Amino acid sequence: MQTPQVIASDLDGTLLTPDGRLSERTRKALVAAREYGLAVVAVTARTPYGVELLPELLPLLDTAICANGAVFYDPVEASTLIRHSIEPDTAHQVCAALAEALPGASLAVETGVGIVGNRRHYDRIVSDMSHWEFVDSDEEMLARAGTVVKIKVYDPGLHSEEMLLAVDGAELAGLDMCHWGDFGMLDFNPPGVNKATGLAAWCAERELGPRDVVAFGDMPNDVPMLAWAGRSYAVEGAHPEALAAATDVTASNLDDGVARVIESIIDGARAAA
Repeated sequence: MQTPQVIASDLDGTLLTPDGRLSERTRKALVAAREYGLAVVAVTARTPYGVELLPELLPLLDTAICANGAVFYDPVEASTLIRHSIEPDTAHQVCAALAEALPGASLAVETGVGIVGNRRHYDRIVSDMSHWEFVDSDEEMLARAGTVVKIKVYDPGLHSEEMLLAVDGAELAGLDMCHWGDFGMLDFNPPGVNKATGLAAWCAERELGPRDVVAFGDMPNDVPMLAWAGRSYAVEGAHPEALAAATDVTASNLDDGVARVIESIIDGARAAA
């Protein structure tokens, strides 16, 4: 394997510990990667304000590709660039279709700088409400949202696989959809927007391609990125779809799986020099 130029990693469930922190071993591995000249890119479902909740990680990132590829965040400049959004008419159409297919679920829309969500269900699972605005109807949600970079639908009584069956055949305007395994949530991005397309665009702007990238992930929304990268790792315990898409498997996020691979890459490159 050639030495990659880009370390691209999902955050939650992959790079971060189960309680959402950056372990000391992983921090040191990212520092070493940067010192060796490798770019470190977070590729996450989080939006920029979610990445900003990780101050220990920010200085170690070259960039963060957020909202599953729709939003780019520069941690040095603390600047956000919305690369893709869902057309207003499409957002209304898809939200109506989801509400009909999943009458027990609640909708929310991410704007790139915050989330507007139907109060039902979401206020039970949101611990940090600083970027949330709760409303009482889908119509009010869409009216207040403005830009829509992602639509979320959550049903605490269903697994996401059950939700996928419920929306099968619904008119979803070709939006890019991902799910979360046992957790009852689906995410919808603009058509053709996912972690792979976001990462590929960032790399292309720097004349880099899949062979230059090693990627890490654990969930179905990581699958496009894991399949695109020249080498990719699903962490132990990852969703079966992620395991099937990746070229390799590493230890879990509890056991610093990403750090172990980075250390091996750097050790191998130094030995070959």
